[in-house]
Amino acid sequence: MFRSILYISVLTAFSIIVIEVWNKSKHKHPYVGLNVEQIIQRYEYPAEVHHVTTEDGYILTLHRIPHGRENHSLNRTSILLLPGILQTAWDYVHYGPHKCLSFLLAEKGYDVWLGNFRGTAWSRKHAVLNPDQDSSYWNFTFVYTHGYLQGLNIALFRVHEMGIYDVPAFIDHIVKFTNKHSLHYVGFSQATIAFTIMGSERSEYLSRVKLFTALGPAVLIGNPISPLLKFLVKNQDSIKTFLRFFNYREILKQGDPFRTYLEHICNENSIFANLCLQHLFIMLGYNYDEMPMEMLSLTSSHFPSGTSLTNIEHVFQMICSGNFSKYDYGIQGNKKKYDQEKPPLYNLSKLTVPTALYYSSNDWAVNIANVEKLIKVLPNVVKTYKVPSDKFNHYDFLAAKNVVRLLYSAVIDEILKY
Repeated sequence: MFRSILYISVLTAFSIIVIEVWNKSKHKHPYVGLNVEQIIQRYEYPAEVHHVTTEDGYILTLHRIPHGRENHSLNRTSILLLPGILQTAWDYVHYGPHKCLSFLLAEKGYDVWLGNFRGTAWSRKHAVLNPDQDSSYWNFTFVYTHGYLQGLNIALFRVHEMGIYDVPAFIDHIVKFTNKHSLHYVGFSQATIAFTIMGSERSEYLSRVKLFTALGPAVLIGNPISPLLKFLVKNQDSIKTFLRFFNYREILKQGDPFRTYLEHICNENSIFANLCLQHLFIMLGYNYDEMPMEMLSLTSSHFPSGTSLTNIEHVFQMICSGNFSKYDYGIQGNKKKYDQEKPPLYNLSKLTVPTALYYSSNDWAVNIANVEKLIKVLPNVVKTYKVPSDKFNHYDFLAAKNVVRLLYSAVIDEILKY
């Protein structure tokens, strides 16, 4: 195993050198290097940056597009957009006004808010912890003694915490800042898990949401189609042991060796661009037709954007079990934490908010059979929409060339009803 890892490391290093030389005479997308606020402004939209502190001390960034370029109407309804795993608000703005849902909604008269979950590029701060120095920022549990939930043993960094802390913090801030009682919520992939957890654990927040729009809903995620995802889940124990041996708590952040490798090969001018797409498609589903190749270097400059090993573990647990359940600490840990041998299930019957589900048949991360199960379980599904394309994959929900025609027109039409 270690010999194979050595060979891969040497090959990767050599590939990066070759690619670097090749790319010296090439030009990347002109917006590479811009942050979220800058790219919103570059597209000539107003931009604001807000900071929110969660109940457990994580400092999160909210980006705001208060109005459109053409539509400056007052009394605008707020709408919160949250991204998938390893993504940020960047993924809702980088393709520009005529492709991105954020800009389309701003022109429809909405006050658009773009959130970043804990630990991603724009939300790597904490009231007392330094993510680059304090492993506790990423840990499973530790005794918190700095003023937030003092003395409690809590898990700090999983999708569970994103649901019970991050999403409520975003909603609280927007409602207070705008002085309006309610808003719309749009979530892609992991953001649908986080919202559903909030609905199960902190259902009082559902009264503040007009409509829950779920893109690529990853709530029930057992039996994925992706062969790579199956391999990672099957070998997760070995992978975790390897990562922990090298003291990895945060994975795929900017500056990470694999991220650096991807940034070099994921370039529209690179002779290895097709290799880059293989990394993506084997996880999310193949669709060359909808991939905007001219934006490849722009995408790779910000994706993936990092998360904790613990967060990945929780997601993998739900894939293995096929259940929408809390974190599994093992039999003894579960007895101590939950007073039962298996982790409890989240209560989906509490999700009484009007819910619109959007899914596709070529989504290798979210098996369509699981979406059909979810439709039957949720108590207030007001719309289901299967993307009318046999090739539309998980990545296409935010990036397809024809995403407006295939998906966003239907999404916006439903939002406008509320």
